[in-house]
Amino acid sequence: MNQGNGSNRWAILFFGMICMLIMGVCYTYSLFQPYIMQHFNVDSPTASLPFTIFIAIFCIGNFVGGRMQQKYSIKRTLVVGYVLMVLGWLISAYLPADMFSAMYITFGGLFGIGDGIVYNVIVSLMPKWFVDRKGLASGLTMAMLGMSATVFSPFVSSWLKTYGYTTAFLIVAAIYAGVGVLGTITMKLPPAGFMSDYVGTGPVVTSKKQYEVGEVLRLKEFWIIMGLYFCAVPAYLLLSAIFVSYGADRGLTPALATLGVSVASMCQVGGRFLIPTISDKIGRKAAFALSFLITAGGVALLSVATGTLYVTCFGLLSFSFGGCQACFAPIAADRFGTKNVGTILSLTMIGFGTGSIASSIAAKMLGTTAAFTCAGTVAVIGILLVLALPSARKAEA
Repeated sequence: MNQGNGSNRWAILFFGMICMLIMGVCYTYSLFQPYIMQHFNVDSPTASLPFTIFIAIFCIGNFVGGRMQQKYSIKRTLVVGYVLMVLGWLISAYLPADMFSAMYITFGGLFGIGDGIVYNVIVSLMPKWFVDRKGLASGLTMAMLGMSATVFSPFVSSWLKTYGYTTAFLIVAAIYAGVGVLGTITMKLPPAGFMSDYVGTGPVVTSKKQYEVGEVLRLKEFWIIMGLYFCAVPAYLLLSAIFVSYGADRGLTPALATLGVSVASMCQVGGRFLIPTISDKIGRKAAFALSFLITAGGVALLSVATGTLYVTCFGLLSFSFGGCQACFAPIAADRFGTKNVGTILSLTMIGFGTGSIASSIAAKMLGTTAAFTCAGTVAVIGILLVLALPSARKAEA
């Protein structure tokens, strides 16, 4: 097995984890929102729009990052991504009070594109170094992203209370600049031929063929994986958006609500690490099936859950959602090779974006109870899609 200078891969994983941990500072946006409302004199729904736009543009940034890696070096791609991230926060910090709409471009656009580019580089890089442990490497990096909001929330709150809107934004811009230097210095591709003869054993088989994007679009399994991305989203997004308000009639006290948010955060981090890690042993299909079974069970319990059980349901949905999210990079690398995994992974995220939009529309058109019924049905469809996914060995042939 040609491992070249593979001893460096654990250091690259470590620095990649740091980059992902700090990248998630943006997910403390809800803490910034009251200060944004005050600074720009806008209401809460309006103040949340830049973050909504960021999420949408983030998916586009993923595609841009994947395409850039096909044409340019990892370091050049990272430089572009981090510069856009820093500019998004830096310019937002200095926007005058009558220019709130500019945040759609600065925070939503610039930062969204940049964050998507950097995310795609790091997520697609780990399977290239850890051909034999894709689930473990992806799980660790994704877990760090999930932990980020929990780790940085106290700091962000302190900066906002002490310095206010502008300086807090500048501090985050400086942090992104610092991690940008770290990421650009430490992230690199493995040497040519690194573990090129590794095919895997048991339920996880690595494709020796490096698929081009055009080839992948003609494969049944690519569209099934995109469908899995769609099915992984609705249940968690529906409940996370209305956890407190929906729980008002289910015995959710303020203390339980606070506990529930903390439990959900820890469960999502646990899912992001545990599910992809065990997928290295039991196979990606089994890991996805397990995640969707947990989702379906959580939604079923939700129909009768009150109090502590209601909090438990939120934890289950958070765990399964996190686990699913962290399994897509490994399965894409298994099935289609690592050469173009960044671009291929970004295309499967169309399912994520579509699922997010669909869950929001369902909640508004059908009402909460009916929307959760649909989400449970979608989870069952996810299990059927897993069963329809060709085996890795068949796909290899």
